[in-house]
Amino acid sequence: MLIHLHVKNFALIDEIEADFTEGLNILTGETGAGKSILLGSINLALGAKADKDVIREGCEYAFVELLFRIENDYQREVLKEMDIFPDDDILIIQRKILPNRSISKICSETVTTSRLRSVAGMLLDIYGQHDYQNLLQPKRHIEFLDSFAGAKISEPSAEVKKYFREYNEILKSLNAPEMDSETRLKEIDFALFEVNEIENAGLSEGEEEDLSAYLKKAENGERVIQALNTASFYLKDMDESAQSQIGRSLRELSGVSDCDSEVSDIYDRLSEIDSLLSDLSRDISRTTENFDFDPESLANARERFDVINRLSLKYGRTIPDILAYGERRKAELEKLQNSENIKAELEKKLASVTVKLENACVKLSEARKSEALKLEKQICEALKDLNFEEAAFKVNFEKTDYSGSGFDNVSFYISTNKGESLKLLSSVASGGELSRIMLAIKTVIADNEGTNTLIFDEIDAGISGKTAWKVSEKLGILASQHQVICITHLPQIAAMADNHFRIYKESDDNKTHSHLENLSKDESLNELARLLGSDEISAAALENARALKSRAEEIKSMQPCE
Repeated sequence: MLIHLHVKNFALIDEIEADFTEGLNILTGETGAGKSILLGSINLALGAKADKDVIREGCEYAFVELLFRIENDYQREVLKEMDIFPDDDILIIQRKILPNRSISKICSETVTTSRLRSVAGMLLDIYGQHDYQNLLQPKRHIEFLDSFAGAKISEPSAEVKKYFREYNEILKSLNAPEMDSETRLKEIDFALFEVNEIENAGLSEGEEEDLSAYLKKAENGERVIQALNTASFYLKDMDESAQSQIGRSLRELSGVSDCDSEVSDIYDRLSEIDSLLSDLSRDISRTTENFDFDPESLANARERFDVINRLSLKYGRTIPDILAYGERRKAELEKLQNSENIKAELEKKLASVTVKLENACVKLSEARKSEALKLEKQICEALKDLNFEEAAFKVNFEKTDYSGSGFDNVSFYISTNKGESLKLLSSVASGGELSRIMLAIKTVIADNEGTNTLIFDEIDAGISGKTAWKVSEKLGILASQHQVICITHLPQIAAMADNHFRIYKESDDNKTHSHLENLSKDESLNELARLLGSDEISAAALENARALKSRAEEIKSMQPCE
């Protein structure tokens, strides 16, 4: 239930707050006072498209806050599934509109607009002239019927959804391009070419690194050998080489090394150097021999490296990537080559699932038709209560293609006058009739929905007199089980209020301001007198208002809670 509304810097509104109650909350006011603005602020808080133009001129932002009291287990369960946990069953929705963006919060946690709409749709329904037009769309009629049927169709409906998903997935597989003969043959040729190209290359992991190292060494071999030969020459290949000079030094010191410890130490160190130079000479010779690459081996290595590079450009950055791609294509090739068998198996599965889907659709359709009879009866009674004395209402069924909601095409037919044949609802209903028909439907199906709060705008479009009383009475019935917020111009409807608000506007030198006030009993009578057309709140006008209110109270007392 919506218990509190706070609006700030929104269009003509500086700042208003309202506390709503159970039952019927009525909002009245002069045309242009801001009733539609107030409804727009609620819509905005619930996820409607944000427009910077709603920000009051001269302000930096607009702000709307709604407080709901969660009152049923269905809502608690849905919120729990959404990871939303109201504090003491109080859920707070806030939306701040800035010039370039909007910020939405639920229980102080920032949420996306789509998430906000999901939560809002469970908490509150708003019905304006646009929403009444839903009745004119036959594709929406099945939604009304299913909402009325509720749990009575939940089991067959779940079965239909399950089998339709399977049915649809199999159809997609059967209609996939690879199931087409010509496309399949082309794809087989291409997959076979790729698999053969990879397999014929005979790749092995680590091969690319080894080749790269070999080529780096081989392609620089001539410079390396020249440098090694030069180094070897200076070490040992001439009389004045480093090694021969050290040899001479050793011979000179050998005769005196035992005369002094320091000389002995120098001799030992020089011997180590001589030994190291000998080792280096041998290593240089061995390395020089290893750098003896023949041109044919080098050409083969280059060709192999080019093969790997070409495959990496086509199939993967590394050899493991290329091999993994090849394995995937082999699996796809096997599937393509075996597609006839796969197709036959899919067709077999499709036949089986189609039988299950058909049976589930039949069960769902039969359950709908059973509930449709009840809906027809209850809506006819509700229409009579709304001054459609001779109304007839029929739910028409036609079989159509399978879908996630079965094979039923549901449409509402109605006759509002005696002697007239039933016709599609969209072809016979006027604007005033539509609002009453919507009210009749909502009165019938509201108990099967999880939504506690219903808001009606323009419910009084095109009605007056006796019909207005009928609509007022029906709203009273609906408000006995749900919180109803209704914007109206009709005194008959306003008289039925359990909680009455007046919207009015004032102007100063610079701006126009909309205000909202919660009326006391006496103030409500004054507002009823104004709605009755009295320019002045005279004693006679007030007496008429009291009579109107008294009649409304009498109607409410006579109506049992349903």
